[in-house]
Amino acid sequence: MKKIKACIFNAYGTLLDTNLPFDQFKDPLGDNAMNIFKLWRQKRLQYSSQLSLMNRHISYDKIRKYALDFACDVYNITDTDLKEQILNSHSKLNSFPDASAALAKLKDKRIVTAVLSNGTPHSLSREMKSANLDSSVGRIFSTEQVHAFKPSPVVYEYVEQQLGFPASKIAFVSSNSWDIVGAVSYGFYSIWLNRHNRTSEKLPYEADCEIKTLDELDPILSS
Repeated sequence: MKKIKACIFNAYGTLLDTNLPFDQFKDPLGDNAMNIFKLWRQKRLQYSSQLSLMNRHISYDKIRKYALDFACDVYNITDTDLKEQILNSHSKLNSFPDASAALAKLKDKRIVTAVLSNGTPHSLSREMKSANLDSSVGRIFSTEQVHAFKPSPVVYEYVEQQLGFPASKIAFVSSNSWDIVGAVSYGFYSIWLNRHNRTSEKLPYEADCEIKTLDELDPILSS
């Protein structure tokens, strides 16, 4: 492997644990709490992809709200205050236990670290600070800056240009297999963080390597 100069991380599900906030909403949401969470995530991905295909762009904060409204409508949740609480909880996410140490090791090796996410710059900055990861991440890149959503190649190209390194010297880490497909297609050295033993996408763009925790990242990038 060529020497990696920068390591880019997806935020949600890779560094930030999006499951935890739903623990506090199990009672008001009832038995369908996890179903609502899963549908909420599914619709966020669908809406962002759909808007990209339509050559339209709106703030990911709005997409997050529209997706939650849909998921709640499906399960007859009409409490607007509750929905607002769920949205606000997203700004107070915890990091995964392995995130801080992994970032610190990369920083010690003088590998540039950054986040690339569909989230807005303001939301990402707030969330990284809340999770105590802000000092470990050198830069925050948002799809808002190019008015396109991942996995559009426009997004990855923007990051490459901003960092000033060729794609082959940039590692991209994500827990989302669809995101990995986009990064591989573009030319990043792509590492799939498969925390939950999920099935890989059946497309001709496979991750360069697969890991279960971020603890495995340092040996890979040091080789």
